[in-house]
Amino acid sequence: RTCFDPPECTAPLPRSAALPLQYNCIGKFRCRSSFKCIQQSARCDGVFNCKGGEDEYSCVRLSGKKAVLQVFTFGSWRTVCSDDWNDENGNATCKRLGFSSYISSGYLPVAAIEEEFKRYFVSVSHWSSAEQVTALHNASYLREECTSGNVIILKCLECGTRSRYSSRIVGGNASSPWQWPWQVSLQFQGFHLCGGSIITPWWIVTAAHFFSLLPLCFSLYLPSSWSVQVGFVTQQDTSVNPYSVEKIIYHRNYKPKTMGNDIALMKLAAPLALNGLIEPICLPNFGEHFPEGKMCWISGWGATEEGGDTSETMNFAGVPLISNKVCNHRDVYGGIITSSMLCAGFLKGGVDTCQGDSGGPLACKDMNTWKLVGTTSFGMGCAEVNKPGVYSRTTSFLGWIHEQMEVYLRF
Repeated sequence: RTCFDPPECTAPLPRSAALPLQYNCIGKFRCRSSFKCIQQSARCDGVFNCKGGEDEYSCVRLSGKKAVLQVFTFGSWRTVCSDDWNDENGNATCKRLGFSSYISSGYLPVAAIEEEFKRYFVSVSHWSSAEQVTALHNASYLREECTSGNVIILKCLECGTRSRYSSRIVGGNASSPWQWPWQVSLQFQGFHLCGGSIITPWWIVTAAHFFSLLPLCFSLYLPSSWSVQVGFVTQQDTSVNPYSVEKIIYHRNYKPKTMGNDIALMKLAAPLALNGLIEPICLPNFGEHFPEGKMCWISGWGATEEGGDTSETMNFAGVPLISNKVCNHRDVYGGIITSSMLCAGFLKGGVDTCQGDSGGPLACKDMNTWKLVGTTSFGMGCAEVNKPGVYSRTTSFLGWIHEQMEVYLRF
């Protein structure tokens, strides 16, 4: 959903710089900082082969429904055996995922993990230091199987839970406190512009498309122009204290014409005080799938009718996930939905996100945990027949999200 027009901008426009040519590195890793191509085996080996060091980021990930730990080494992703694992390793690994916290490590039998994660294993027994999580090229053993018979599952953050909530969950109702504690209002110069989702006390996930207004409004990119409002339902709630924004990062490959890669992050100047009313939603894990028809939930202060004003009260509704095949049907979106997008809603119309909801969560409950499956992106009209809401698919951007979190945790 494109956002409402912000207040008139008075900041001067920047001069545009010419962008370098995009080089293809088929079968190799491309350094973004220098456009250099390196072998995949040179990634995550403890040596900075790229000028900006990006070959040593995104070297660990959590995979599948159980959050199995994998590391990238020797040119491929490998599942970590539990042999000689300890909390020091767990704490260091969470930092490499960009988290400033570590909760616990657990063991899971190899037989209980998905087949795709049983291909390659690695033992961390010979790590020289827990801080050298990615320096595995000469500091670990490759394994055909785990000696212990178990692999590591990791929890870095308490997330995806609601302390208490109303049982009244039907499409289009006003929300109540405690119900969607990860929902935030992104305010530009004091006006609600878009939504966002808390993923850690420091980080908000939102949409990138309002930055396409940069040629018209440079101050949209200035962190000082923004504040984040959390822990409330009504926009006029005077008890809410805004949080300042330190950094805005939008996806470098965002495509305004096609709405591709419509995702951004905001880093707060100070961490949120989590208290039940304010809580993070969990990110899904790599390779985690959410089936067609699964009921998920949208929320926000967007317009309740096309062309209307933003709502004073947060609203929410249940919407089923729609397969990309259905959403790309010629009568729906006619082939414009990419693999990094997903659709949710009713083809008959009637329930949808709308202007002012952009950047907000598409939240799905998995077992007892709420996960950020999508971020509100765009649609044609609001709640129209054959035009469901389109969302940025979180699992397509996990590497990018964790890389930004890791980079700015270090500096």
